[in-house]
Amino acid sequence: MAIEKVSLAYIEGSLRKVNKTLKKCCESGCFHMNPPPDTSGTELAAKNLKDKGLYERMIKRAKALADNLGVKLDENAPFDEIEYNVGSDFKKYLDELDRQQAGVYEEQVRINSEIRSKSAIYHNLLGFSGFDADFAELLACKYLKPRFGRIPNGSIKKLDFYTEKTFFFYQFEKKENYTWCLYITTTAEANNIDFLFGGLGFERSALPDYLKGSTDEAARKLLSEMDEDLVKLGEADKKLKEIAAREGDKLSKVYAKLVSLNSSYELRANVTVFDNSFHFSGYVPTKDVKRFTEMINSVGDVTVNIRDVTADDKAPVMLKNNWLFRPFEMFVKMYGLPAANGMDPTPLVAITYMLLYGMMFGDLGQGLCIMILGIILTKVTKAGLAPIIARIGVSSSVFGILYGSVFGNEEIIQPFFRLPKIYELFGYTEAPHDVFKASNMFLILALIVGVCLILTTMIVNIIVSLRMGDLESGIFGANGICGFVFYGSLIVGLGGGIALGIELMTPAYIIGLIALPLLLIFFKEPILHALESRGIKPARTGKGSGVIDTGLKEKLAKMQEGKPAEKKSVGMFIIEGFIDLFEICLSYLSNTMSYLRIGGFVLSHAGLMLVFSIIADMFDGAGSVAVLVFGNIFVTGFEGFIVGIQVLRLEFYELFSRFFKGGGIPFKSVSINTKVQV
Repeated sequence: MAIEKVSLAYIEGSLRKVNKTLKKCCESGCFHMNPPPDTSGTELAAKNLKDKGLYERMIKRAKALADNLGVKLDENAPFDEIEYNVGSDFKKYLDELDRQQAGVYEEQVRINSEIRSKSAIYHNLLGFSGFDADFAELLACKYLKPRFGRIPNGSIKKLDFYTEKTFFFYQFEKKENYTWCLYITTTAEANNIDFLFGGLGFERSALPDYLKGSTDEAARKLLSEMDEDLVKLGEADKKLKEIAAREGDKLSKVYAKLVSLNSSYELRANVTVFDNSFHFSGYVPTKDVKRFTEMINSVGDVTVNIRDVTADDKAPVMLKNNWLFRPFEMFVKMYGLPAANGMDPTPLVAITYMLLYGMMFGDLGQGLCIMILGIILTKVTKAGLAPIIARIGVSSSVFGILYGSVFGNEEIIQPFFRLPKIYELFGYTEAPHDVFKASNMFLILALIVGVCLILTTMIVNIIVSLRMGDLESGIFGANGICGFVFYGSLIVGLGGGIALGIELMTPAYIIGLIALPLLLIFFKEPILHALESRGIKPARTGKGSGVIDTGLKEKLAKMQEGKPAEKKSVGMFIIEGFIDLFEICLSYLSNTMSYLRIGGFVLSHAGLMLVFSIIADMFDGAGSVAVLVFGNIFVTGFEGFIVGIQVLRLEFYELFSRFFKGGGIPFKSVSINTKVQV
């Protein structure tokens, strides 16, 4: 349950091996690639491999050539024998292949077009079977305009109304809905007659001028011409197949290499090239270093150098947790990844989230329903929240046993607050009858839980801050050692006097454990400046929230530049110090009181179930059962959702803000996307 340890890998080798090396990095599934170093302003003649647009255009061209040749491309084809490494090599090959097939393919397209056109004309001619006149002579008439086509059967009778018009109408083959026909009119009346027949639904069939002879003669001529075209088409297909047989395998391999080059563009952009060799770096989980090194070395002419990560490296963060805590990484990532040299808060988040949820929504029956729902959602969906729902359902069930609540019924199981040793401890003379009678007990327990969590997160902040060299947050911060001593001593002193009657608030206790920590917090800046003057430069991160304070950041920047920091007057120092102390003390109080919501939600849950129980008593039989079922569904959904949000609010605002050091970069293993938009 920690942050996965990573190592830094430097990879270099012959430029002709760069694609294989990148592919191995992707296949390893454990390599996080770094951006290339900035070599501008240096004497190093280095460049990056940026060629995305070029390869995408060539991929589209290769696919078009393959479609013309009828070649099936395989993007996974082995391309080791293809020695093309630069764009000009691929372009030269595709140009030559295009030259070979272009003329044949264009001839094939032309012949296919002619066959389709002649086939359509032939089928139109079949409708004019029995026409014995010569098409060529009729179509060549200067003063007459023939129109071949078809007309709806219902429109033929309407022609009787236009006998005074100048046209000759002749019917050929009659179908179910229309009749093939011919009408002839004069050139002068052609427009009017065409408009008339258009209104009757006449559909004209365009016949070319080259038709000669009768219908049967013209049809035989077209069939003969189509047979000749088919022979020519077969010859063109044969030529294309010969080219495909000769170049198909190579074209597929060239295509596969182009896809590999293009799909690895994002990776290649991070590769630095000089002296005909490539160089790039990245991070590998330390446990996978041996396997990764063996995979890269298998490429040949490639060297891998591994070194440990230092504090100056911006190493990516990979969270490492067991099956129980792993789903709660989602909440951590929502807030931000911890720093590489920080601590993974996932175990603490998982434990506290389940604990707080169960305390605020404790019911055995409803908790089991939530657990079952979570298990089902985990099986049928990939939602990250599903396994969390299953776990908080278990927590709700456990606390439901403690509360003695089963679907809101508190008579089946004896709750813990009715046990003699428990209720007597909280000053009750007799066992509380229900949750409402034990309300003071729940509120006190909520405060105790809140205090324990606050002190725990302070301890976590101290450990993390000191590990990162942040003395301000670890020692002098509100959540550092001074804050821990002040808050813990105040709670112990007040709690001992109120609950146990032990008077701890003696002058020595107050001065040593309460006043002194506050004074150290008040004078933290002079103390830190004194440490800096002796060569100790502690990192400063404000109040331990993980957010760098702007003013302190500017001071540190000026110190690094050799410029003196802006001096602060004594009066301003005192005013700011008192304001900070007041804010710190107020935050302790408000944060502690914030945990009262735990007890409040226990009471609200009991109250909601009591309301539905009273309503159910107003009905008999099935009506009463229906009200109880609806009430449990409503409370489980509504209150369960609200409690989940409230617990997350406590996590982010009361727990994370005390110790979390953010700024981590997510570990992203490189991968290749072989899909190309065409």
